[in-house]
Order: sequence, then C-alpha cells, then structure tokens
Amino acid sequence: MWKTMKIGWGLAWQQPFAVCMLFIYNLCWGVLLYRMVRSVVVPLLHRYPGDELSREAVQLFWAEAQFQLMKTDLIHPYVWWAVCLLLTRMIITPLLNAGVFYSLEHTGVNAGYRFVQGIRQYALAFAGLYALQTLLILAPLYLLVRRVTAAYAHQANLSSLAWDAAPLIAGYIVYVFVVQIMVMYMQFGKLKRLPAGKVLQVLCRNVLSVTLLAVGVFLVTACISAAVTGAAMLWAGFAAFLGLQAFRLVHMFLKMWAITTQYALWSTQID
Repeated sequence: MWKTMKIGWGLAWQQPFAVCMLFIYNLCWGVLLYRMVRSVVVPLLHRYPGDELSREAVQLFWAEAQFQLMKTDLIHPYVWWAVCLLLTRMIITPLLNAGVFYSLEHTGVNAGYRFVQGIRQYALAFAGLYALQTLLILAPLYLLVRRVTAAYAHQANLSSLAWDAAPLIAGYIVYVFVVQIMVMYMQFGKLKRLPAGKVLQVLCRNVLSVTLLAVGVFLVTACISAAVTGAAMLWAGFAAFLGLQAFRLVHMFLKMWAITTQYALWSTQID
C-alpha cells in the first residue's frame, strides 16, 4: 500500500498545472460563495436585536423572518442564485476532471496542452459520469431526511436523535464514498476506452486495496489539515492567515494525490 501511495505522490508532483487549475477554480468558487452568503447574512445581522433588547424582541425577529420566508417571495431570488451556482458547478467540474484525468494518462505532452485536450475530447463523457454521480448521491437523501425527521418526532432529546441517526448518516457517508470511487474508476476506464463491465470487474477485484489506499490518503490529509488549523488557532495573526491561504494550494495537491494514488493502482491492474 505504501509503495502505491509513494508512486501516487510522485505522479501528483508531475501535475503542477492541473493542481494550479484546481486551486484557482476552488479559490474563485470560495470567493463567490463568500460574497453571496455575506450579501444575505450581513443585512440580517444588522437587524438582529442586540443584548440590550428583551427576549420578546428576539422572538419577534424570528417570527418576522419566518413570515417573510413562508408568506412572501423574498427567498426566490436567492433560490434562483443557488440553482444557477449549482448548474455552473455541474458544468465546470466535469470539464476540469476531464483535463486532470487526461493529464495523468498523457504525461509526455505539454501540461497546458494536454489539460485542454482532455477537456475537448472527454467533456461530454465526463459530464455524463458527473451527472450520474450527482444523481446517485442525491437520490438517497430524500429517504435519509424522512427517516431522520421521523426519528426526531419520536425522540425526547437531541442525544437520543443522534444515536438513532448516526448509523443512517454513517451508512450514507460510506455509500457516497463507494459512488465516488466507482465513478473515478469509470473515468479511468474512459481514458482507456474500456467497457463499464471491465472497469467494475477491476474495481471489485481490488476493493480492499482501493479502500486501504483511500483511507490512508484521507488520514494523512486529515492529520495535515488538523495540524495547520491548530497552528493557525494557536498563533493567530497575519502570518497564520497567510498560512491558511497557502494551505489551500497544498490541499489541492493532496486531492490530486488521492486521485493519482488510485490511478497508480489502476495502472498496475490494466497495463
């Protein structure tokens, strides 16, 4: 396992252009979401009753907010903005995936050229796989929300609800992991022009190795993230702020490492 992770680390170092593209994309996306949320939250905070007002004023604030949401069209523009952002992300993400995965397969070509070439050749195929992944991930949420809501109606406190909902949430997390890994290997298969049956056969045959690699990379990433976050909290200041911003680039590299590690395993099973 460690040998495959080491090979994946080396492959990730060979993809600086793809890592930078992912970094820029996530940075722009984060800034856009921040500005949107800030435009909604800050005006509400200005109207929120302060400590000097009575409890009845706070209750009146929440009652008015509920009335505005339920009885007026105040929320409609924000819903449309959210839908547009979701559709934009669903369009851009598979394009970037196509460039990243194509770059892994054609390391001998110029970095920028192979990234763009991947988008040109596999945009539609990767968009279809991304749509399938999104559908498979969102579909069980309806049942999950219904189960949690039903459990909430029969539980006396939040701790009891947490004990009942924890297995459902844990199962859903495992399900999302399986779907993401399956779609990742389907994308590998697209680059080799392999049928879905062959890809699933390879995945099922190496399910233990795939899981161990994913868990290993996740643990390393979690440890690094915890260390950086803890350091920023202990030594708060401008330097800590710069460190957190620089860590975004490191985080993108770690995400690339997660992909290249699985690609290293895939290559040993196909070549």
